[in-house]
Amino acid sequence: MKLASLSLNELEAIQKKVNREIQKRRIKAQEEGLKKIKLIAAEYGLTATELKGISSPKRSVKRKKVVKKTGPVAPKYRDPSNAENTWTGRGRKPKWVETFLNEGGRLEQITI
Repeated sequence: MKLASLSLNELEAIQKKVNREIQKRRIKAQEEGLKKIKLIAAEYGLTATELKGISSPKRSVKRKKVVKKTGPVAPKYRDPSNAENTWTGRGRKPKWVETFLNEGGRLEQITI
């Protein structure tokens, strides 16, 4: 079939026929699938309610962890040798804090 030689109206008519045929075949395939499912369910003694539950099993549903975004946190600690260096107390300790602690200092000494 040479589609290039057909008019727009002829192409649209063919498209409608193709869409109808696709829909018919889809329905037929679904009906066949349901018949197979019913046979398998009967073989294993499953009810419609039990089959309904397999579409969304609770154990396999993974929920995303909701993370609250928080605003900026005020600093809790200040470097005694450089007042511009501060730390909120969250996350990894800055190098100046680690150095201060390694030299025998305590966090209570640099609390703001």
